[in-house]
Parts: sequence; C-alpha cells; structure tokens
Amino acid sequence: MLFPIFAAWDMGRPKADKEKLRSVNFTIRLTGSEIKQLDLTADACGTTTSELVREKLFNGTFPKAKTARLELNTYLELKKIGVNLNQLTMLAHTGRIDFNLIKILMQLLKQQEVIIAQILYRDSQPGNR
Repeated sequence: MLFPIFAAWDMGRPKADKEKLRSVNFTIRLTGSEIKQLDLTADACGTTTSELVREKLFNGTFPKAKTARLELNTYLELKKIGVNLNQLTMLAHTGRIDFNLIKILMQLLKQQEVIIAQILYRDSQPGNR
C-alpha cells in the first residue's frame, strides 16, 4: 500500500493561471539618474522596481514605504534617556527631587535633541529606510 503515498509526492506544482502569468516584456529607456532614483524609491518601499512601476501605473499610487531603520545604539541610548526621565519624573512627583538634578536634566535634553535630529536626518534619506 505504498503507492498512494508516493503518488502524492509525484504531484507537480499546479499550473499558473494563463491570465496571471507575466510573459510580456515592456522596455523603456531611462537615464542613469532616473534608474538610480527608481531603484532608491523601490528600495524605500521595500519592493522591486517592476512591482513599483506596476503599482504606480495600474493603481496610481506608490507602495507604502518601509519604516525607517534606527541604529541599535541610537535606539538603546534613547531608551536609556527615557528610563532616566521617567525616574526623575517620579521623584519630582513625590517631592524628593534634588535641585542639582537640573544640570543632569539639561544634559539629557541636549542628548535627546541630538538623537532626534539623527533620526530625522536618517528618515529623510531614502537609502536609509
């Protein structure tokens, strides 16, 4: 009775629907800067250039862009700042905050502004998504 098991293995991949099969090539000419821009846009959207062009041509929209990448160190530093700010806020609400902590808070604020500026800069660069 091994035949039914082997028969299931002999089944090939199902045939693709002829209507959905992409068998026609369409060629356009682009400059070097245009193809570079197209590749960067496709990369930012997390898709291929073919899919990007198809989506724009037939649906009138670009695919949604991927979320921006953050470097691990930047993320960890921002997390540490958030933890410190939460601890200081809890101290302030209980009335146990030392006024010498203002210097530390100002340093954290400056560091937070630098990290936010880095995030905004990276987010504005299409190659960094």
